[in-house]
Amino acid sequence: MTGSAASALAVLWTIQGINALNAQDSGARLLEQANAAYRSLKPAEAARLYRQYLASYRDRADVRVFLGGALLNMGDLQPAMDEAQHAIALDARYGKGYLLAARVAAAREHWDEAQSFFNRAEKLDPGDPDAWYFSGRAWYDANRFEPAIAAFQEALRIGAGQSRVYEALGQTQDALGQPQAAEKSFRKAVDSAGNSWRPYLSYGAFLYRQGRPAESLRELRRALALAPESSEVRFELARVLYQENNIEEAARVLEPARASQECRIHNLLARIYTAAGTDGPAEAEVRALGNCKPAPGER
Repeated sequence: MTGSAASALAVLWTIQGINALNAQDSGARLLEQANAAYRSLKPAEAARLYRQYLASYRDRADVRVFLGGALLNMGDLQPAMDEAQHAIALDARYGKGYLLAARVAAAREHWDEAQSFFNRAEKLDPGDPDAWYFSGRAWYDANRFEPAIAAFQEALRIGAGQSRVYEALGQTQDALGQPQAAEKSFRKAVDSAGNSWRPYLSYGAFLYRQGRPAESLRELRRALALAPESSEVRFELARVLYQENNIEEAARVLEPARASQECRIHNLLARIYTAAGTDGPAEAEVRALGNCKPAPGER
């Protein structure tokens, strides 16, 4: 090979190497953007970015699980299951693939199928608190409270210590008629909640059911401060205010949630306006019930 040919080949290899590095950097940035969207609860954007990444890196089982998780959060259950099955086909030893499949099956209320997938995920990675947590959630949703408690306690035993686990444990203990145990769990949930509003919401609702409205309002107001955009928080707080005859504040709290068009919001607003003696707005809310939608998780 002549010197000029060797030099040309060296330049070509250098260019190819630079292009490969640039492609890797571009893929890494794309994945970071997708993960950021996923963490920010923007599932549609995350799904779009994950799909764009997978167009170049098809054999990433972990990314397919994240894509499936985003699709699950959007309610696209069959595409989410497809991604779970794809991840399992790529790596049959990857527990997160089975965990995603289990969560999709639970969303479909296919309880036996869900627990079969959960069992596989737990055997492959018994130290994964997510597998035990979501298994417990599925047992809870199926009204199987004893195995739900066992799953949450296992998540805590292996070191999860997460606010959401204590919250779910408290909800389950409450469902079993164990208010003292439930309150201990809820307190641990709010103590470790950080910027998460859901534990305050759950604890506030629990306290009101226990006949402790002042304490309930304190926790629900904390939830609202953390999540002013949440129609769920506004509904629960307004409901307690209405039942405690604080009609004016109940209206102020609930009115911003009208944009959600949820049936429960219009229904409660109609009652609040009726109690306030404002018949016109009350009638408008009753009419809105003809074109409302269920709250997330309701049917």
